[in-house]
Amino acid sequence: MMYNYTLADMKRTQIYLDDDIYEILKIESKLKKKKISSLIRDALNEKYIGRNEKSDIIGNLCGIWKEKPGEPEHLTDKMRRSKS
Repeated sequence: MMYNYTLADMKRTQIYLDDDIYEILKIESKLKKKKISSLIRDALNEKYIGRNEKSDIIGNLCGIWKEKPGEPEHLTDKMRRSKS
């Protein structure tokens, strides 16, 4: 997923990277022709924004039974009784 930013949209921060990670980022930067900062932003977006997208999908599943005939409670009650 690609995000477009302007400087007004971002906050400046400083991070410390160990040598191995930095070398990997340098190589990846050359291969993808992207700045290291862009690779880091992409990775953070995938990790944290991506997680929110999953939450949205799960949230959209709520109420899925409202279109189905019958009441879902009787199904869950039946499953609970069978586990007892």
